[in-house]
Amino acid sequence: MEFGYWNIRGLGAPFRMIFAYKEIKYEDKQYATFDSWFKGRKPAILEMTPLANLPYLVDGEKCICQTNAIFLYLGEKLGLNGKTEAQKLRTSELLCEIYDVRNGMIDLSYPSHQVCRTEEEYRAKAESIVGALPFGKFEAMLALEDNASGGKWFVLEEGPGVADFHIWEMLDQHRVLAERLGSPNCLDKFPRCKAFHEALRALPTLQQYFASDAYALEINYKPAGAYFL
Repeated sequence: MEFGYWNIRGLGAPFRMIFAYKEIKYEDKQYATFDSWFKGRKPAILEMTPLANLPYLVDGEKCICQTNAIFLYLGEKLGLNGKTEAQKLRTSELLCEIYDVRNGMIDLSYPSHQVCRTEEEYRAKAESIVGALPFGKFEAMLALEDNASGGKWFVLEEGPGVADFHIWEMLDQHRVLAERLGSPNCLDKFPRCKAFHEALRALPTLQQYFASDAYALEINYKPAGAYFL
C-alpha cells in the first residue's frame, strides 16, 4: 500500500499509527512542497480517480481519497470498524465528531481561515480553547454502559479501532498546544480520555512509531502559514 500526505502529522498521523499498530508494510509518501504534490504525484493519482487529494491511499488497483473514506476502508480491511452494525455506526459517528474537533484546530492554526488573522488573535483563541477543551462528548462516550471495552476504547472490546486513532491524535495535539501555553495537565479534566490517551500511547506495536521521525513531524504545515506547528 501507498499512503500519501504532507510531511506533517496533520491528517497523516492517525493513519501512520494504524499501519504501525497492525504492523502493515506500506510506503509513506510525504510531500514537503506544493510542487512535489501538485506537479509530482497528483497527476498520476488523477488518472486513478478524479477525487485526487491529500491524504490518499493506493491499495493495488484501488485509490481512495477523502479522510473518512480511507479510515472506513482500512477499518474494514483490518477489522478495526467493529463487528456489529451498532459498532460500525458508532465508528462512523465518532469519525465525523472528531473531524469537527480537527476543524476547530485548523481554524485556530491557519490565518487563511480568517478566524485568527494575527498572532495576537491566535494566542487569544488558543488560550480560550485550552481553557475549554472540546472533549466532553468523548468523555461521555467512554462512559456509556454499552461500551464493549468497559470504557478503555471507544468501540472495540479488544483494542483501538480506526476512530480511536484520530481521537488520540486530536487529544495529543491539544495536549501539545496546552503545554506550550503553560498548561501541562489539561487532560486531567477528562480522566477517561486521559486514561485512553495513556493506554494507546503504551501499546507495544506503536512504540516504533512514537520513536520515529513521523511522530516528530510538525503538526501543521508551515508553508501554509500555520501558527501552531
